[in-house]
Amino acid sequence: MFNILKENISSRSFFILQARFKTKTHWAKLRKKTGPKYKALNHFDDFYGSVFGEQWPPMKEALLRKSKYVAVINNYGDEEETMKYLSNRGAHCLRDLMKIQQTFSNEYTPETESDVQSKSHTSIIDNYISRLQNDEVSGVYPQSNNVPEKIDLSNNIDKIIENKKDKEMVANRTLDEALDNAEIDQSRIIEPSMGINSEVLYQYIPATKLKGLDDWVPESLHYSYYNSKDKDFPLIIEPETEFSFPEHLKVYTYEMNSDWSMFPEPKRSQTGVFNYYPMDCSSVVAVLALCLSPGDRLLDLCSAPGGKALVALQTLLPDVVVCNDVSISRSNRTEAVFRDYLIDFGNNKWRERVVLSRVDGRNFTDDQGFDKVLVDVPCTTDRHSVNEDENNIFRPDRVKERLRIPELQTQLLVNALKLVRVGGAVVYSTCSLSPVQNDGVLHAALKHAFETYQIVAVVKDLSSPLRSLSSTLQLASGAAKPRYGQLVLPSTAANFGPAYIARLVRVK
Repeated sequence: MFNILKENISSRSFFILQARFKTKTHWAKLRKKTGPKYKALNHFDDFYGSVFGEQWPPMKEALLRKSKYVAVINNYGDEEETMKYLSNRGAHCLRDLMKIQQTFSNEYTPETESDVQSKSHTSIIDNYISRLQNDEVSGVYPQSNNVPEKIDLSNNIDKIIENKKDKEMVANRTLDEALDNAEIDQSRIIEPSMGINSEVLYQYIPATKLKGLDDWVPESLHYSYYNSKDKDFPLIIEPETEFSFPEHLKVYTYEMNSDWSMFPEPKRSQTGVFNYYPMDCSSVVAVLALCLSPGDRLLDLCSAPGGKALVALQTLLPDVVVCNDVSISRSNRTEAVFRDYLIDFGNNKWRERVVLSRVDGRNFTDDQGFDKVLVDVPCTTDRHSVNEDENNIFRPDRVKERLRIPELQTQLLVNALKLVRVGGAVVYSTCSLSPVQNDGVLHAALKHAFETYQIVAVVKDLSSPLRSLSSTLQLASGAAKPRYGQLVLPSTAANFGPAYIARLVRVK
């Protein structure tokens, strides 16, 4: 009996030791690494690794660190005292830094599409329309010189009558008869034998990972397809000449590689509002790109939580700012921000200047039109996605929402172009590094706006004026630089962004 018990104990001890040393990592830690933020990081490693190459690892390192921000001084608080306080802590006025770094020059050489800029807006669009018409004609008629001068329909009357009888017979068929005679379209059936690199797998819809029977295609492969489609539509790119830093906008920041990367908590002023608003510097750049003028009517189409609209109000330039967001909870956050930073927000004075709206940005309408429209679209929010599981776009229950992001962004930008007046400007921005969500959406939206609504907009190249920010943040250059907008890259020296900013001016 003792021997049997001894054997059982021995065997059980051996079993426990086996289970204990089966893996060096605790099961709880393994489970955590399958969360949304780890999925996002794996996704970005695959996608951005193929887009940015060796530039991606340092950008990734910066994304995983705490972000940096600037302080937007509140003109309705103790502004002079606040600026003095921050200066004593080593912060610098952003406008002064930009003046020092200013490299504006009359000799401006565009970096891309110089051949397009040498032509007028009308000639570029006319050439595109002519090419479309020629393509349409060549699709109707055979590619030969035997195009009939006159079409004789007398020989086709019998065929028309016969076809009409055939259609009536088809309409009277039962479902089973119709199925027996149906022609099955097999062109969209995806076979596993085609391989993971087959273009057939990703030629229909954009996706992070598109499943075709037993194969998966990563987004890096899809990007190579997306980047080459719809490039026949010509974009007009011109240098930006109206950019200036608003006189009443006061922004304080620390220089690159500075140890003073964090500001203290903002405090209430004597008027009851907070003295400054902490935010990402790239968000300030998006407002600067609007090139606001006195008396402007401004629309912030996707406004919440209201930081960019607040910066626009701090310029003291727009007469009316319409802040729209479809989410009730996010709109409430915008209102809370305004109450914290604008004296007596809610009285008649502010109701005339600041309008809060809760409409889907794709369906927003307005009879008066706007001088400037800011459309900071929903996106993959790259920094949040790799650091937080809560409300992460890479959660399993948000897959469809994530795959539809480029479509949603395109629809929002098209509506923004419809809402802005001729001569007015639209600023499109994201907080993503994705070329699909950035240049890709901008190109698709401009093409759709022209072909559907005959809207023509010019892309304004901000490269020259934004060089003056070289001592504050890092802008993409070389192979990483977008074709149409500006890309703020996260870096350990100046950990702002990521952000994409593009300025469009409607000319027709």
